Amino acid sequence: MKCNQFNNFLFFALAFFISSQTYAEEWVITEEDLFAEVDSVSGVTHMRQELQQVPAAVTIIDRRMIESSTAVSLVDLFRLVPGFQVYFHHANKPGVAYHAPGGEYSRRLEVKIDGRSVYEPLLSSVEWNTIGIDLDDVDYIEIIRGSNNSADGSNAFLASINIVTRSVLSEAGTKTNLHYGNKGIQGGAISHSSQVGQLASRATLRVKKNNGFDDYYDEPSDAKIEIDDGAETFTLSYQGLWTPTITDSIDFQLGIGQTDTTIGHKDYFERQWDSQYQYVEWKRIVNNWSDFELLVYHNSIDFIDHARPWTVANVLGYWGANENGKSLARDVVLTPQTQAVLMTEPNQERFIVKPSYAHFSDRWDAEIRSNIYRRDDLRMNLGLASRHDSLKSDLFLGQAGKLSQISNRLYANAEWTASDNLTLNYGQILEKKRHQASTNSFRVAANYQFSEQHVFRLAASQSYREPTILEANQNSSYFYNDISINTPVRADNDIASEKLTSHEIGYLGSFLENKLNFDIRLFNEDLTHLIAERRELFDGDTQDIINIIDNTGYMTLTGLEWQLKYRPTNQLLLNLNHSYIDADGEVFYASYIENNDGYLQLDDVRSINECVPTDMINVLVSYQADNNLTLSGSFHYKSGYKNSPKYIETAPGYSRVDLKASKRWYQKNNWLELSFAVQNMGDDYSEHHTFNRFKTQYIIGFKVNSH
Repeated sequence: MKCNQFNNFLFFALAFFISSQTYAEEWVITEEDLFAEVDSVSGVTHMRQELQQVPAAVTIIDRRMIESSTAVSLVDLFRLVPGFQVYFHHANKPGVAYHAPGGEYSRRLEVKIDGRSVYEPLLSSVEWNTIGIDLDDVDYIEIIRGSNNSADGSNAFLASINIVTRSVLSEAGTKTNLHYGNKGIQGGAISHSSQVGQLASRATLRVKKNNGFDDYYDEPSDAKIEIDDGAETFTLSYQGLWTPTITDSIDFQLGIGQTDTTIGHKDYFERQWDSQYQYVEWKRIVNNWSDFELLVYHNSIDFIDHARPWTVANVLGYWGANENGKSLARDVVLTPQTQAVLMTEPNQERFIVKPSYAHFSDRWDAEIRSNIYRRDDLRMNLGLASRHDSLKSDLFLGQAGKLSQISNRLYANAEWTASDNLTLNYGQILEKKRHQASTNSFRVAANYQFSEQHVFRLAASQSYREPTILEANQNSSYFYNDISINTPVRADNDIASEKLTSHEIGYLGSFLENKLNFDIRLFNEDLTHLIAERRELFDGDTQDIINIIDNTGYMTLTGLEWQLKYRPTNQLLLNLNHSYIDADGEVFYASYIENNDGYLQLDDVRSINECVPTDMINVLVSYQADNNLTLSGSFHYKSGYKNSPKYIETAPGYSRVDLKASKRWYQKNNWLELSFAVQNMGDDYSEHHTFNRFKTQYIIGFKVNSH
């Protein structure tokens, strides 16, 4: 233990020593820097690196690919990435997961917008409806396929996404975007960009709505399942870029949003979101190999859940519904003593389960990072960050007031060009939450470039994902005075960090004068201490069963994924990807098994092998004609899988075809574009749950850009 601490200290001490030797000559920001094509990435190590140098598999979705795709929403783009699963818990509850099972809340994936994390600590996931950007806002997206803890921290457990928005300098004037389709799809956005002196600005207003999935009729029984998952979203955002000197730039962003949608499946309840964010990044370019960045951001989100209320009268009415005294809805068991207390309540309409519950989540994050350089063959990056999360939820936490948590992280990444053909990368991060033990994640990789167009990569990493503040402290309870009527979920007192040990072999090849690029990754990922919910027999008198958040599972993921991009001309684009994943693992589900006599004390361990799609394939073909007409088509296939080990039902495999055509007309600096997209041009299919039916969707789009 002492040896590991000494090694950590030595590594960071050396890094800081080198950093103190490096700041020198000046460097100037030019338009060429701002508008250069995406031929390198920075999200893997926070150092600008060529793809041949990076220690991980990376997919770049650039502006050309976005405009050529058949996507009509941001999450649609991630079908272009091998190993990424896009799914819908309901029509307005999208999920994006990499390799691991995709649940209602996808917890093991970091998502950033211009470096600002949009991972919500309250729900341990990304709420895609609240992030405030759409396809038109995106310049390019860097997707790191594999753990990126050593640069991004705990949330980047399995993968990391950084969405880079379009520079405010890239366009001027007013842009209007309208779209309309079946299923109640409609929306619009208007943005205006301008520049006054050294300040460039853009403001955007966006609204959209849809009716969600249609009601489902079960064929054997003709039973109707009413689907109530529509949504309405409003967002207002501002982005500014100030360049007070030739070496300094300050990027600042503000946004507010409101979304009305529902939660749950089969049993839907309204959820109303209010979100806001503020973000500032100061960057100083010191010379052509060194810079300094300071990032500070604040995210907050309020939401109100509208539930089915329970009064004292309701609870007493449910009691005696069967001879065991178990509630028909919530597994509540009233002892004679509890029943007697409730019967003395003079106000029988007093709420035990309220009609609505309010929740609040707040995050402040500050990060300092510096790219430093010592010699021609060695580059290093250093970062220090601190984060303050706070939650407020009487229901989720079982207490009034805020619960706060402070966490700090210190990281360094080093790139050593050992020879003309060999590049070595090492990254390490130390994370420490207040009053908790620290975690130490690292990644090591070797890239061997045996010719200018062909690179092999060997990489290994060890990563930890710490429990979020909610996972470690949840205690959802319904009370009457001091009597706990029901506690559906609580966290285990000794919940620990999830652990990932990963090994991979990768190959990156370029052919036909860089017109064809091929990337393949073979991987083995061992995940242990996975956080989920187990069921236990309640040790009190008011209920039978309780759900406990704990480290209940493990999983080994072995597989192969590849992507191919072919651009023989500026007009034609072909993009293919495929992933094959063999999942092997179990989750401890319950310490009992229900039978006709009640509960039998017997461990119930369930397989999670079938909870990850074995095969996923995506093909995109796009052609841009000389008359500014773009025709695109995509094919997507996903094999069948269970959406949770607790469910018997399996969402069957499906394939779908999407088509899109767009035409743009120019007049001087102005342009107008019309588009028509068809999603799922064929039979309906089940989306994540068997009762979610994805039917054919038609969307007409209209855009105008005027200067």
